[in-house]
Amino acid sequence: MDNFIGPLAALLAALFWACATLLYSRAGSYLNAAQLNLVKGFVAVPLLALFALLSGELLAFDGSAAAWLLLASGVIGITIGDTLYFGALRRIGPWYAMLFEYLAPPFAALIAWWWLQEAMTVRELGAALVVLMGIFIIISERSPQSQTHRLSLSGMAAGTGAALCQALGLVMAFEALASFAVSPLQAALVRLAAGTLALTVALLLLKPKIMGQTKAALRHTSIPWLMVAIIMGTLLAIWLQQTAIAYLHPGLAQTLLATAPLWLIPIQWLRGEPPSTRSIAGALVAAVGITLLFWR
Repeated sequence: MDNFIGPLAALLAALFWACATLLYSRAGSYLNAAQLNLVKGFVAVPLLALFALLSGELLAFDGSAAAWLLLASGVIGITIGDTLYFGALRRIGPWYAMLFEYLAPPFAALIAWWWLQEAMTVRELGAALVVLMGIFIIISERSPQSQTHRLSLSGMAAGTGAALCQALGLVMAFEALASFAVSPLQAALVRLAAGTLALTVALLLLKPKIMGQTKAALRHTSIPWLMVAIIMGTLLAIWLQQTAIAYLHPGLAQTLLATAPLWLIPIQWLRGEPPSTRSIAGALVAAVGITLLFWR
């Protein structure tokens, strides 16, 4: 059963993130990227702390070297990585930004091999490449929206930096979970709290009026939909992400976490937006790769 916990957690995290993405686009139109990040953290961190307290894991955290690894990984992956990703979105658009996001799985595999001496097996590597191929087929399909953006050096640098930070943060969290007595819930709480705190301090220094502006924007925001998006996309997704990397190689976990576009296909179909033949083909290719991971 342990062989399936990691892959299932990663796939569920990707599903929740796909659903949350649609909800964020519906509920967060009055919030800019920085404000949305703040609200996500301010809601999700107390909820994670409450769950950790009720389960007894909050007081059990010993604050060893694992805490510093998790704090650093939260700042690198959430504060810096997300900021660079949003910068890539503005400069080169969502389609190209997503293409650069899929540099994260190979980055995670290389960092884990160099830093932790953790190598993927031949079967895991082959399955991961098949999954990435299927995802690339889907997201590389040209849409009318992509016509309005062109690749720029600054946008490509931001996209590459975001993928690198995401991979580095994940590998650092993997090291903490593998080497110390840290649970996925504790890891999720420390990482998100560190990322939110660093983002808050940075924004207060750069934009002192950010809190008042965010409060004003929330008056025009659909709070129920936003709360559902935060619970699914931040609270549950990050918790499941940490569970996945507790059981999987970082490169493999990052690959499965990148399957959010696959989940968007049935979701959009249910919303009356049938997928293209190319999207279906890409989904089938990725499904073959995922099947190889579960095949024993």
